[in-house]
Order: sequence, then structure tokens, then C-alpha cells
Amino acid sequence: MNWIDWSVIALFLVSMMAIGLHFSRRAGQSIDSFFVSGRTLKWYIAGSSMVATSFAADTPLWVCALVRQYGVPAVWQYWSPMIGCALAVVLFSRMRRRTGMVTDIEILELRYDGKSAQMLRGLSASMGALLVCPLIIGWVVKAMVTISQEAMGISGQQIAIAGFSIPADLLVTVLVMACALLVSASSGLYGVAYTDALMLLIAVLGSFTLAWLSIQEAGGLNALTAALSSMHVDSQSFLAMSPNITPEVTPGGGTGGLSIWNAVGFFALLWWGNAFCGGYQAQRVLACRDTQHASNALLLYTLVYFGVIAWPWIAVGAASLVILPDMGAAGHDAAYPRMILEVLPAGLRGLMIMALVAAFVSTVQTMFNWGSSYIVNDLYRRFIRPQASNTHYIWVSRLATVLIATAGGVISFSADNIQQLLQIFYVVGAGGMMVEACRWFWWRTNAAGEITAFFATWLFALTMLFGHKLAGAEKPLLDGFMGSLLRLPDGVSFTSDHDTLGARMLLVMMVGLVSVLAGSLCTRAVDKKQLVKFVERTRIFQLGWRPVTRLIEGYVPAQTVPRVLVDWVLVLATVTSLLLAFSGILQARPAMTVGLLAVFVVLLLIVLRRTRRETSDDAAKPSSGGGT
Repeated sequence: MNWIDWSVIALFLVSMMAIGLHFSRRAGQSIDSFFVSGRTLKWYIAGSSMVATSFAADTPLWVCALVRQYGVPAVWQYWSPMIGCALAVVLFSRMRRRTGMVTDIEILELRYDGKSAQMLRGLSASMGALLVCPLIIGWVVKAMVTISQEAMGISGQQIAIAGFSIPADLLVTVLVMACALLVSASSGLYGVAYTDALMLLIAVLGSFTLAWLSIQEAGGLNALTAALSSMHVDSQSFLAMSPNITPEVTPGGGTGGLSIWNAVGFFALLWWGNAFCGGYQAQRVLACRDTQHASNALLLYTLVYFGVIAWPWIAVGAASLVILPDMGAAGHDAAYPRMILEVLPAGLRGLMIMALVAAFVSTVQTMFNWGSSYIVNDLYRRFIRPQASNTHYIWVSRLATVLIATAGGVISFSADNIQQLLQIFYVVGAGGMMVEACRWFWWRTNAAGEITAFFATWLFALTMLFGHKLAGAEKPLLDGFMGSLLRLPDGVSFTSDHDTLGARMLLVMMVGLVSVLAGSLCTRAVDKKQLVKFVERTRIFQLGWRPVTRLIEGYVPAQTVPRVLVDWVLVLATVTSLLLAFSGILQARPAMTVGLLAVFVVLLLIVLRRTRRETSDDAAKPSSGGGT
């Protein structure tokens, strides 16, 4: 990198901080202003912010590494959550927005009653803010360190400051995090959302520029396909969309495709977490003007994130096999940033690194704001200082933001690689999927059942993931028992091998389901008056709720189950047609691309029309705030 590249990055960071500071006064008016932008976000700002947050610095590195190791079919690990996002577009985004809450965790005290509901809210907020949020920050920071080492050319360099020698890659990462921290702490979700829109534009422009030049460097699409074939790679299956599912499970993981267990994990389990529209997605949805904006925001996210944005990373991954066939000790994670140095000239190189920095900043500043919303709204304001002034809460929010950033940095520098952190997130997160399904689909679920499942799944998942570091107790119990049950070959570890990830997710999910059912049935049901309040606010469907809905005279749900299913299929078909259209471009099949784009346009118009009609009642009856 030369002075032009560094100047481009510096200009971007200064512009980002200027936008954040511009919104600082507006964000400081109240908790609603700081955490949900006063519920004023339009669909294209909220949707762009969700895409920018999900498009983290680690994502291109991860997708590029998957393509290098296993081919395009392996990217279904990235694409499969679109199944759940399509359901969130037509159902859960609308129900969450109707609650008018500040966070998704605050909804727990609308759904349940009594001390157990308060305890559940406190537990969920603590775990989300102090572990889940820092865990996500951790793998994103890990990617930023890799970018600093490989793309900025500062690997191994030391910088002397006040007599101390500090690694240059660490210093760059900390400085960029500090800029993101300033934006998030000063301007809240206002600054985060509007800077996200700018950063998404930069990130997409940089990604497609690198993809185009990488393909040209490899000699064009036809030459790239021929080169892959000459490397003893089946170029047709390598670039195909159909996942290569194999029954084989090999020591060390990685069979060149998806094991059966991982296919089950990705296509049957993983997407459930996205369907409920929780976390930072819920924060954006709750910040939207109304349910129509909320639904369209998530639709924009689903189309762009799953239908479009991965393709330039896939192209770079395929081209890197020709340009950089051997990554040596650096590993596959380093291929994407190294391609920046190999392919791009000065100036453009700075633009692309700025795009990755933008992706990093957009994600971490969202994590800062989201995590601090749990600490302040669901812990501090709810249980410690319920009657303090808005100014007091804003300052506590800014301090909480610093705490979240520090925890994420500690996790990052304790982990080995990005994939390790992702696997932890998948397994631990699987425990809550069936629990949340019961929360929305069955009236008899109560807070005691969720608390039972909370402790059971977290203890089980963490023992399974980290037991070997304590005493090796999981060897006979998990590797021995589960290995024989799944007929795993010798040398394959159930607790750590990549090919058994789906099986671990399924096991933790079953523990969660049994625990929540047992805990709920063995304790008293939620008071019907509380459930009536929840049903009236969310306007949920009647399936699973008839003992409650029959208490509400003339109750009409916002959507029936058949209508939800039709809408779900339509949205899924829309994003799939766009996804396959881009596949046609990479495979140099123009007729297929044009035909699928025409199908996409028709389906999109149908989806938008149905959304406008189904949310018209909500526009006439806007939801109120949720309180504390």
C-alpha cells in the first residue's frame, strides 16, 4: 500500500465519524432515540443497515475460503438461512414491530408474567450482551487482524509507542474499532444506520470491482473454467449450485462437500434462528416507521444479502485458485485480502481495503449499540435504576458500549480462527431455536420452561464444546457414545470435527425442546390476561393459541396460517430466482440469467403488492411504545 491507499482509508474514517457526530444530539434525546432511532427509519435505510451489518469483514474471507476448499456448493452454509429470513419477512418482522418494544428481549415480559418473566429477561439480556454480542465481535475482529496482516502489508511489523513495542496489525485494528466506538457511543442507532447505508455502497462497489478484475486476471470466465479443469477440479460441479451431499465423514472434517449431518444442520436447523427476526434484526425492525416498512426492510436485506452479495466473493475465491494456488501457512482465510494486493492497482487497492474496513465498522458498531441496548434497557433501567433521567441513561449506554467493545476484543485474541468462533455460535445458538418456536407457536409455554431450557442448553453446549479443555470428560460420554450412535469412523471427534457440526446442533436443539416442554408442563400456565395482552398486541395467528383467542370477542388475526405459507413460498421463490440468475452469470449462461431475472421481477411485484395489502390495517393503528 502507498500513500494514496492510506489517504482513501483515512478519508473514509473521517467521513464516517462526521456522519455519526451529526446525529449525536438527536440520539441523546431519549432511550428510544438512542436505540431505535425514535421509530423513524424508512425501509431502505433499515434494510441497508441490516445488509451492511451482516456483510462483516470476516464474511468475504469465510466465503472465499469455502470456495477454495469445497467449491460453490459449500456456500449453502451461507445461503441456507435465507429460508428463515423469508419467513421473517412475511410474519415475525410484522409481529415484532406491532409490539412497539425497544429490544426483542423486552417482549419477554409482554409474553410472560411474574418473577419468572423478570428473571428470564435478565438472564437473556446478560447472555446476549456479555457473551453472544462479544462472540460476534470476536470473529469480526479476527478477520480485521487478518486483513491488516495480509492486505495492508504490515504482518510482523512493530510500532514503538511510549517505549512499548506494539504489533502494527493490532494497532490498526484497535484504531478502526475506536472510530466505530465513537460513532456508536455518540449517535446511537441513528448514526449506525445512516453510516451503514454509506458503508454498504462502498463495500458492494469494492467487492464487485475486485471480482471483475480477478476474473480478468485469470483470463476471463472461459479461461478460469479451463484452468480449474486443468487443476484436476471438476469445474462443472465446482461451480454448480446443487450442494454435494455425501455420507462420508472423515477425520479432521471436510469431505469436499456437505456431510449428511451438516446438510441436516444447514437446511433443516440453521435457518430457524433467522426466522424469528431477533437480535440486531429485531432492533432495525422495531426502529421502522410501521409494519410495512419493517417487512420491506427485511425483504431488501434477504434479496441483497442472499441473492447478490456473495457472488463477487465466490468469483474471487474461484480466481484465487488459479492466481494463488498455494497459500502456505497463511491458510485459506488469507486468500481474499491477498488477492487485493495481487490484482488491484494503487488507489483501487485503498478503495477495496476501505470496503473491508467499512464492512468491519458497520458490524462492530451495530454490535456495540445492540449489546448496550440489552445492558441499559433490559438490565439497568429495568432492575437497577428504573426512574433515572434520559441523560443518565444515555451516559450509561455509552459506558456499556465501551464494555461490549472490550469483551469482543478479548474473545478475538483468544480464538484460533474465524471458523472456530462460527461453530461455537452455531452450536450454542441451536439450543434456543426450538425454545423460541414454542414461545411463538404454543400458548402453554411459560417463563419457567424457558429458564429450564436456558440452563440445560447452555450447560450442555458449553460442556460439549469446551469439556476437553477441562478434564476430557466428554470423551467417553460424547465422542464414545455419539460416535457409535452416528457410526463415525475412528479418528473423528463428535465434539470438534467440521463434518459433525449439524449433529451437534441437532443434539443441542433436542435438549432445548425437551427442557422447555418439561419445564412448562410442570409449572403453572401464564395468566390468561397476560396472554390476551400479547395476542392483541402481536395479532398472532390462531393456531396454537385458540384457548386464548376465544377469550377475545371478534378476534381477527393479521394473517392466517395458509396466507403465511403462501407468502413464505413467494418470498423464497423471489430470492432464489435472483440467486440463480447470478449463478447463470458466473457460468456464462446469458439466456438462463435473463429468464430468471424476468421471473424475479414478476415475483417481486407480487410480494410487494401482497405486503402493502396485508399491512394496511397496521398503518391505520400504529403500535405504542413498550415501556420498560
